[in-house]
Amino acid sequence: MKRILGLLSLTFALSCQSIIDLDRDSEEIKIEGPKFSILFSHSISGETHPCGCRQFPLGGLPQVAGFMSEFKKDHQYLYIDTGDMLFPSSVVPGHIEKSQKFAAVSLAKGLDKLGLKYTLPGDQDLAAGLDFYKEVLSQVSFKVLVSNLADKNTLPHQEFAKISFGKSTIFLTGIVAGGTLQPEYRNLFVNPVKSFKDTIAKLKEAGFDEKNPLHKLVLMSHAGLDYDKKFAEAYPVIDWIIGSHSQSFTNYSIDVGNTQIVQVLSKNHYLGEVAFSAGAEKLEKEFSYHEMREQLGEKIPNNPFTTFINNHKQELDKIRDQEQKSLSFADTGIKKLADTKSCLECHSDQGDHWAKTPHAISFGTLIIAKEENKTSCMQCHSLGMNEEGGYINHNDIVHFKDLKTSDAKFKAHKDKYWQDVTKAFSGVTSVRKLDSKKIKSIRVAWDKANEKHKVEHSFANVQCLNCHAMVTDHPFAIEDETQKKAHTKAAIKNKCLGCHTSDQSPEWYKKDRDGIYSGVNDEYFDKMYQKMTH
Repeated sequence: MKRILGLLSLTFALSCQSIIDLDRDSEEIKIEGPKFSILFSHSISGETHPCGCRQFPLGGLPQVAGFMSEFKKDHQYLYIDTGDMLFPSSVVPGHIEKSQKFAAVSLAKGLDKLGLKYTLPGDQDLAAGLDFYKEVLSQVSFKVLVSNLADKNTLPHQEFAKISFGKSTIFLTGIVAGGTLQPEYRNLFVNPVKSFKDTIAKLKEAGFDEKNPLHKLVLMSHAGLDYDKKFAEAYPVIDWIIGSHSQSFTNYSIDVGNTQIVQVLSKNHYLGEVAFSAGAEKLEKEFSYHEMREQLGEKIPNNPFTTFINNHKQELDKIRDQEQKSLSFADTGIKKLADTKSCLECHSDQGDHWAKTPHAISFGTLIIAKEENKTSCMQCHSLGMNEEGGYINHNDIVHFKDLKTSDAKFKAHKDKYWQDVTKAFSGVTSVRKLDSKKIKSIRVAWDKANEKHKVEHSFANVQCLNCHAMVTDHPFAIEDETQKKAHTKAAIKNKCLGCHTSDQSPEWYKKDRDGIYSGVNDEYFDKMYQKMTH
């Protein structure tokens, strides 16, 4: 791993920058070359690579590396991140703490090798605690750039940076709104609206002149779009606010007076770019966003980040396997949720329809991506994860006749079963792209594997009870009004949207004039609903 990281750092060393420390709170960066931009990300949410759920996968360190490799051919740039980088949410569940911490450190090291220069702490960065966040910072070279810490000794940080580019000077600083953080961390930061006057005074001491058109003030903000708008009203001297936390995707800058506010989509699916002029002339296009498409990873021959990700996955799988061995619902005596096999005994026509839809082989998406035991993915590609009558352990997804997970022969039997299932996906790169005929053939092969290996019960794939509710004594009990409502289109829609989020299924959602998701596209939902109706 050390050799790989060495190769990565060589790949992304920027030769046209020189850094001069002004004092412990700031530094000056001199940019040489005709073009300079600030590239930015936020809300990466612990993702090192695409999960494989999307029809057109975006994001991933190899893809970002490929983009940057091309971009730096005729641009100098500074890469920043405005927070919510390390973890998928603001809480780290205890049963997957080790794997999530490992992934967080791995991601931070990868971003470090990509050249990340500055970041801000968000609630998803502090999910494992302040001490862990400081431990991560001790292993990387990028720095926290924030101006409103209540106690300067709380975090290693800088308050601002001064960037010289041609005749222009860009002053970069950051704020964190305490209200975006967990209650125990809110007092780490003072109110930015009140403290920013002092920040401006420090910037002026460093040479900032708000009346000089060649001076630009750029604010990294972890506060949310609404907060940023109000902040721009309070401090019109700011030229750009590069925001985060609210996960607002701006197609173009949202302007408040002369202040331009921008964000991009989460998980490195996009990188934002703010371009600067070296002189008084105004650029035709200052703000852009760039899709991190899968093909970008191929821009670097033998992309070292691909090897980095593969090694990362192998280590992560080992940790997840150890975590999941300590968890099991398998032998508790609780009645299992009915799987599709039991439903088909009566609902054969509906089963035939289901077997031609991507739901019937949806767990295959994780097989293709080699993410079969990634808990954040398993929940939407199987039935009953973390539910009573369901499972929490990858070993418990499939139950074999006369074989318990604790039996000595279980692992070998399970591995052979999944090897046979995996063969059915040979040559398949995306479940979503398959036609109904191919889906059906894979489903038939999967059923044969179930029969061959004597599968009694399976939670794999999106099944009947992912969408439908079933009364305890079905089919003999009579449903009451509450149970009938559970079968309505509106109730099923809510279940659909639990997995088909704007992140995983952006085509399901509308955007407002600013490019921000503004609700479900009901016309598109109805179209997809009809495809699933049986």
